[in-house]
Amino acid sequence: MKKICVVTLGLIASMSLSAQVTLVKEAEKAVKGANTYAAFQKAVETLKPAFTDAETMSSSQTYWIPGKQAFKLADEISLNQQLGKDVNVIEMGNLLLDGYNFGLQALATDTVIDAKGKVKTKLSKEVAGAIAGHLNDFMAVGSAFWDAREYNKAYDAFSAYLAIPENSRLGTLAPKALPDSTAAQMQYYRGLAAWQAEMLPEAAEAFEAMMAIGYNDMAAYDYAYSVAYQMEDEAKKLEYSQIAFDRFGSAKPDFLQRIIQSYISTKDYDKAMNTLQNAISADPNNANYYYLLGVLYDDQNDKEKSKELFKKALDLDSEGAMYNFSYGTAILQEAERLDEATNDMSQADYNKFAAETRNPMLREAASYLEKAYQLDEENMRNALNNLKLIYYNLNDGDNLKRIETLLL
Repeated sequence: MKKICVVTLGLIASMSLSAQVTLVKEAEKAVKGANTYAAFQKAVETLKPAFTDAETMSSSQTYWIPGKQAFKLADEISLNQQLGKDVNVIEMGNLLLDGYNFGLQALATDTVIDAKGKVKTKLSKEVAGAIAGHLNDFMAVGSAFWDAREYNKAYDAFSAYLAIPENSRLGTLAPKALPDSTAAQMQYYRGLAAWQAEMLPEAAEAFEAMMAIGYNDMAAYDYAYSVAYQMEDEAKKLEYSQIAFDRFGSAKPDFLQRIIQSYISTKDYDKAMNTLQNAISADPNNANYYYLLGVLYDDQNDKEKSKELFKKALDLDSEGAMYNFSYGTAILQEAERLDEATNDMSQADYNKFAAETRNPMLREAASYLEKAYQLDEENMRNALNNLKLIYYNLNDGDNLKRIETLLL
C-alpha cells in the first residue's frame, strides 16, 4: 500500500510540473499574440502561477516572454509617434517599465552552471541589449508620467534611466555612464517625483544622491529640506542645510538659518555659536549672521545682547524686513520689562515714566515695525500684532483703527 501511495504521489507531482510547463507555453502564445496593452496585461495574468511555481520560477524564459513582448509593443507605439500618429504615451511608458522589470528578473535567473562547472547564459545578451537600447526612452516616458501626474511611475522611469548604465549584469552592452551633470539633474527629477507621490524615504534617497554628485540649483536643496521637514527628521534637516550652506555660502540666508535653528532646537548652543562666529569671521559684513547670532542670544534669554545684535544687522542692512521687525520687537520688549518694574510707583511717577521713557520707546519700536510691514506685508503679520499693542498703550486711536483694519 505504501509503495502504491508513493508512486501515485509521484505521478501527481509529475503531472503538476508538466502542467506548469504547458501553462508557460500556452501563455507565451497569448503574450506574443497581444497587440494592445490591455491584451498584454490579460496574457500576463495567465502567467502569474508560473512566477511562483518551483519549476518555472527559476527559468529566465518565464520572465523574458512578457518582457520581450512589452518592449516590442512599446517600440510599435514609439514608431507610430514618430510617424505623427496619435498614440498613448502613458501605455508606452507602462510597457517599457514592464519590459524593464521582467527583463531584470530574466537576467537574474539566466545564469546556468553546466556539469563541468562552466557558467552559461541563454538569454542575457538579448535581454541586456533590449534594456540598454531603450535607455533614453525611460527619460522621455518619465516626463510623460510627470505631466500626467502619475508621479510614482515617473519615479520608476527616472530610476530605470539612472540604474541602467550602472547595471553590471548588462556587461559590455551597458550604456556609458551618465555625465555627472545629467545624473545629478535626473536624481533631482527622481526626488521631485517621489516627493509628489508622497514616497518620502525614496525622495530623501534621491535628493541625497543628487547632493552627493553636486547640483547647482539652490531650489533643489530647499526641496530636500522640505522632505526632511515632512519626515520630522532633525538629523536630515541639519545635514541637508549644512550641505547647502557649504555649497552656496551666503547666497541664500535660509541655509545657515536652518542650521542654527537645528542647533537651537536641540539646545546645542556651543555648535551654533561656533558656526556663526566662523561665518562672521569669513564675512564680517553679512547682516544675516548678526541677526542669527541675535536669535541665538535671545533663545538663551540674553535680551540685551540680542537687541544689540539685531541693531548691528540693521546697521548693515536697513532694508531687511526681519531685522526691522526683530529690533523693533526688542525695543518693545524692553519697554514692557521696564513697565513691569513700576508696580510700586505712585501714579504721578508712573505718568512721568510713561511720558519720558516708555512712550518714546514705544514710538521708536513702532517706527521699525511699520517699516518691517511695509517691506514685507505677506510675512510680517506679527508686526501688525505688535503695532496694535503699541498704539493701544499710546492711546493712539487713529493708528490703532488702521492696524486693526489691516489685521482683518
